[in-house]
Amino acid sequence: MNQLVANSLFTPRQLAIISNQLNRRGRAQNISSGAYYRQVKQCRDKVAGVLYSVLLLQSTGVLQPEALGTLARLAEQLGVILSADSSDIIDETRLADVISVMDTLVKRMSKL
Repeated sequence: MNQLVANSLFTPRQLAIISNQLNRRGRAQNISSGAYYRQVKQCRDKVAGVLYSVLLLQSTGVLQPEALGTLARLAEQLGVILSADSSDIIDETRLADVISVMDTLVKRMSKL
């Protein structure tokens, strides 16, 4: 998960806030209400920006035609891998192999 976060546009704190919002947990005690909701808005704006960027890249031909379908399948597989209950990847070597394949796929989706 750390490698996914490191290569994303989101910080670990932003992902924690997104997770809290999705699971309706509310804010942590160590952050003021105003700061928390300001960061929630920033996360919403960033998610929308990412989605608009994907649409723009797909519509201008920067992404390979099958990129969105590949991303959807990859996201489903990552969900299974990262799920604590049903993970079939136990050791770090196999996990590193999966991350390497994922990295290669992501790089091949772009025509740049």
